[in-house]
Amino acid sequence: MLELKRLTEKTLEIFNCQSVEDLGCSLMSSLENENKLQAFSDLIDNDLSKDWLQMIFQYYQADRKEKKQDYTPKCLGQFLSRLIGESTESVDMCAGSGSLTIQRWLENPDTVFCCYEIDEKVIPYLLFNLVLRNISATVNQCDILQDETYNVWKITKGEKYGKITCIKSALQS
Repeated sequence: MLELKRLTEKTLEIFNCQSVEDLGCSLMSSLENENKLQAFSDLIDNDLSKDWLQMIFQYYQADRKEKKQDYTPKCLGQFLSRLIGESTESVDMCAGSGSLTIQRWLENPDTVFCCYEIDEKVIPYLLFNLVLRNISATVNQCDILQDETYNVWKITKGEKYGKITCIKSALQS
């Protein structure tokens, strides 16, 4: 397993970032770059069972005080996935970087996801995780309590990596 320091250094190198604060922007701009997707996949030895990016986000950027951001433990993700049963549709209301969605996808790769997340800092991590794993999903950046949607992306299965389309942008509104 990669230690966090090495994982972070190598990830920053792949995405040409000086610091973790720059990583989100680089992830967003790399969503359609198969070379970057492959380089990150190679870094993690093609082990898509873990949310590697969650480790980086959680340690360096999570806002635990105000936003109460914390990771979903793998065992909880596995438990919730089993509760869903045979369903081929899944909703993740506070998706974060996608660890719960990844656990469900591991149980049933044909599941179609609808992910909701408010924090613009973690959205690039979530989108990259879904595209990397070729997961069919709609990602809504929104405040579910206020029923306000800012951005919406659709990820469809591609040959190797997911294909992303921006459906709604806050800039368009």
